[in-house]
Order: sequence, then structure tokens, then C-alpha cells
Amino acid sequence: MHMVEYRRNQKQLRETPALPSNLTSNTAEAHLLLQQAIAEGATSLDTHEVQPILQAYGMNTLPTWIASDSTEAVHIAKQIGYPVALKLRSPDIPHKSEVQGVMLYLRTANEVQQAANAIFDRVKMAWPQARVHGLLVQSMANRAGAQELRVVVEHDPVFGPLIMLGEGGVEWRPEDQAVVALPPLNMNLARYLVIQGIKSKKIRARSALRPLDVAGLSQLLVQVSNLIVDCPEIQRLDIHPLLASGSEFTALDVTLDIAPFEGDNESRLAVRPYPHQLEEWVELKNGERCLFRPILPEDEPQLQQFISRVTKEDLYYRYFSEINEFTHEDLANMTQIDYDREMAFVAVRRIDQTEEILGVTRAISDPDNIDAEFAVLVRSDLKGLGLGRRLMEKLITYTRDHGLQRLNGITMPNNRGMVALARKLGFNVDIQLEEGIVGLTLNLAQREES
Repeated sequence: MHMVEYRRNQKQLRETPALPSNLTSNTAEAHLLLQQAIAEGATSLDTHEVQPILQAYGMNTLPTWIASDSTEAVHIAKQIGYPVALKLRSPDIPHKSEVQGVMLYLRTANEVQQAANAIFDRVKMAWPQARVHGLLVQSMANRAGAQELRVVVEHDPVFGPLIMLGEGGVEWRPEDQAVVALPPLNMNLARYLVIQGIKSKKIRARSALRPLDVAGLSQLLVQVSNLIVDCPEIQRLDIHPLLASGSEFTALDVTLDIAPFEGDNESRLAVRPYPHQLEEWVELKNGERCLFRPILPEDEPQLQQFISRVTKEDLYYRYFSEINEFTHEDLANMTQIDYDREMAFVAVRRIDQTEEILGVTRAISDPDNIDAEFAVLVRSDLKGLGLGRRLMEKLITYTRDHGLQRLNGITMPNNRGMVALARKLGFNVDIQLEEGIVGLTLNLAQREES
């Protein structure tokens, strides 16, 4: 039974990820807000302060106002309409429940005033030294038929950031109440996390009135992952509760711990994220501009279409055998790569909102990061535009910059185009007629010196 479950899980993880069209992110704005807060000496941000950061990544939050005292809380409540919720603002009291610092469903001015004064009185008695920055005032969210979830990001000293999903509670025990994933997440990995949460009963598949929107929750987890990957200043994120109501997910209460960060952003992550910095626009001999970028798991359909535009002869040169069809597993292996030990660059032409792959080059390094095996393939009807050479030059630069010493490949003696290109790029060309192969080796250190 465990083997069946394992195979099912592996199959799910190998599915081609969907590419949501409505994911938004404003990394520059989020960085600016975080840097400003750090410069002002802040180490923890509350819901009101986190709101614009989450919104920069397309996440919904409940509108929040700040009241300095009970009188101002009443004034705000009258403006936004009843019922309202009041929440304590104090950087010294991490769990508001310790002082009954959250009061819900307040329906009149008298109730708001009494609740606000009661919160302040309880803080004075239980935490006399605590700093109090007033109250948060929110309209009451419509909880009818909704489901309350919790999303937490914490830093592990070994694995770096961990994304945890559960239903939370006052006594939060992630080891018992949450499922965990390592960022970065794509839609496949996020969906897998949600399904695991449902299977392990860490979250419910439905509320009293409606089922959980698995796709919508998966997308929110991808947005959280993108925020964490992009912003190393974030030490901890706690969204609790996250209200799931149909296709809408709203963060009602959020805490964000922050600190200055000066190290290598990628080194703090157990799984290397998509390297955006390697994207590059290139002009071909015919004047057309195309984008060179690392391959993505979502590229599988485009890669299949690309291969269909390559002649059988060119495929034979590339794979040393006749290829009739590539399976989904084959294409998944080509697109779902570990950027730490493998790199594949695709040249893509953008037309409106779609992309078309024109060429692919890749290198797979050995465990010692000394040698890498390379391959390159260009669409058969696009030869002569310098596409193969430009792709190889990008791959050579990448492997050299990552400390590799040699780049190795093989081709056939009658693949004259590849042999000629290799010579132009400085490869040592070893023609082995008896074996029917040509060995290609580039000493990356020597090429850098020259």
C-alpha cells in the first residue's frame, strides 16, 4: 500500500504545473517597505503594517485601521460600520489571547468603548511593562460557511524557510497540526501540499457549506512562497486566521518578523529558486529579438511543440537513436530540473501572451562540480541565425562562472555543423571514426584566460 501511495505521489509531482495568469508581485515595493521598517528599528510588523506587503504580492487582506484609544476606536467603528473587531497592538505580547486582546462582533459604540477599555486594563494588569501601540479596528469578516486556516513560515537552521499549512489554534504545534514544504513552490508543489494536508486531516476538505478551493489555496501558497524567496528580510510570517470562503482567501490577522539581511539570498534556501537574473534578451542575425532564460517546469507543452519542429535527422544527431515520441515522463525530466546541478537555457519567441521555444541547450554537472555534459538543439528551420552559437556561449559563461572546469559532449562525425561550431568556440575535437563519435571538450579555465 505504501508503494502504491509513493508511486501516486511521484506521479502527481511529475505532472506539468499550471501557470496562473493572475499572479502578481511587486518585489521592489515590498523590499522598500521592509527596508523602511528595518531602518526605523522595527523587528515585528502587525496586520496593518504587513497589509501593503501582502497586497504587493496579490494577497487579500481585511482593511484595518489604527485607534490610539477607546474614543478613536468608537469613531472608526461608526465610520466603517458595525459589527467590528478590536485587536491589541503590542510588540511585546506575541499572543493576544494571553490578555484576551481580541474582541469580536462588537455591534454598538458602547460595546466598542467597553471592549477597548477592557483590553487596555487587562494589559496593565498582566503585562505592565508592555508597550501598547493602540488597537486595530476591522470590520467583521463574513465567516458564514467559511473555513479558518493558518499559514506560517519559519526558518529552520538546516533547511532554511519552511512553509507550514494547517488550521492553527492557540496551542500551535506544527509537528502535529501542519504539513510542511520547502520553497520555492509552483502550482504542482503547492497543490501537493494542500492534498497532503487534507489526507493527513491537518486541514478539512470542506467547511459546513462548501468545499475548499484547492486551486485557490494552492495559488495563495505560491504567492507566499514568492514573497519569502524574494524577501530574505522576512524571518517569520504568521497568517492566522486565513479565511477561506469559496474562491476568496483573506488574511485577517498577520504577524511578520523582520531583520537585516546581507548574505546570499539563494544560499539560505534548501531548494534553489528559478534564477531570474539569468534571463537575457538576444538579437539574432535576422534582427529578431528572443529571450534566453532558464527552463521552467511549465515549459513542457512548448518543449513538446518545439521537438515536433525538429527533423528526424537532427533528433538522431542529438540522441544517437531514432526518436518516435517523447513521453510525459521524458519531457518532465527535461523541464523539471534541479538548478543546483543542472541548467537548461531555452531561447523563446514571445507572441502576445504566449511563448515559442526556438532552441535549447543544457549542461548536467557531476557531483564534484568539475565536469559537465552538454547538449544543444535548435529548431531545424531556424539554422543559420546564430542561435546555436549564442545558446552555447551563454551555457559556457554560466558553467565557467559556477566553477566548472570542463564542458564535455559527443556528436557524430557527419554532424558537420556541430563539429564546426565546437571548433569556433574553442573545444578540443576528438574524431573517433571506429567508434562513430566525435568527443568535444572545452577547458573552461583556459578559455577564460584566453
